[in-house]
Amino acid sequence: MRCAIVYKSSEHLEKVSGFLRKLGVSFEIFSKPTSELESFDFIVSIGGDGTILSILQELKKCPPIFGINIGKVGILTHARPEDFEIKLEKAIESFEVEKFTRLSCLCESGEFLALNEVALLGKERTKLTEISINVDSQEIDIIRCDGVVVSTQIGSTAYAFSLGGPVVDPYLDSILVVPIAPFRFGWRPYVLKGDRIIELKAKEGLAVIDGKKVVETDRVVVRKSNYPAVFFKREDRLKNIFYTIRRIE
Repeated sequence: MRCAIVYKSSEHLEKVSGFLRKLGVSFEIFSKPTSELESFDFIVSIGGDGTILSILQELKKCPPIFGINIGKVGILTHARPEDFEIKLEKAIESFEVEKFTRLSCLCESGEFLALNEVALLGKERTKLTEISINVDSQEIDIIRCDGVVVSTQIGSTAYAFSLGGPVVDPYLDSILVVPIAPFRFGWRPYVLKGDRIIELKAKEGLAVIDGKKVVETDRVVVRKSNYPAVFFKREDRLKNIFYTIRRIE
């Protein structure tokens, strides 16, 4: 069994690598994500949610990920440095995994994958832009705003959450459409079936994928990807999400 360790800070790297060595697991260490990670049996991420999102940006086929949180939030992670040993050993022994939808974002520059969200923003950030929203080839709205976010259910606790969107059960197959600073009273987010196809169009726009990649484009087509994110199973994931949201400052 081969493991890839991806770390943001070297502070806890020795402790994690030493524990894997003790378990008899061979590993390689990466200071930044790469597509090479696809060839490993599983990945241990030492960082926060952002580190995991950076890993996923490099992967199409995703080995199971175990996240050790040294960040502030930790929605996607499994443990903290002080208690990871028991949880990591159990995860490796059982090798139970769970999959979460990623979004396929298609635009002129190609296809990109997002675990949390795809945002289409106006290119001139100081001005409102007009964005049309189409669902399954039907125009449902044209709205003046700073942009529109299309989010997965697990991404409902990320950018969409900061915009006033609902917190959605991470196991509910759905897609959210949430405006950014809409110039209209009473606009509310849409919660759609997970198999819908959403098309956003703006006169001049920027697509932002999971806050990691920025692409100039006037049009994005967003749908469920055939390549989900794979994580080691966390039995208390739903409880952890609501607990984490309550304590965010």
